[in-house]
Amino acid sequence: MGPDTISNTVLSSRADISELMKLPAFQNLLAKVETNYFRNRPNEAAQLVEAGTLPSLLQEQAAQAWEILARARRSGMPMFDALELIADLVYPALESDE
Repeated sequence: MGPDTISNTVLSSRADISELMKLPAFQNLLAKVETNYFRNRPNEAAQLVEAGTLPSLLQEQAAQAWEILARARRSGMPMFDALELIADLVYPALESDE
């Protein structure tokens, strides 16, 4: 099951994210979001870990990226082009670039 087979609903509730967490493809996307967040924003990531809010932030970003991919694929966009739409969610700006 990939992003193009998810329902048409917007993924915003924790229940929706819990369902996505069961999908290996979503877990892969979440791992990419997490890895790049720690790589590109280490200070902010450390603060969010300390506050206990990093996991939910990363899950919400991954769910948002998943939904964007799903909508793009349903509209017929090639996956390569659809991936460009989620670049900011998967590869956040470097802390030093702000």
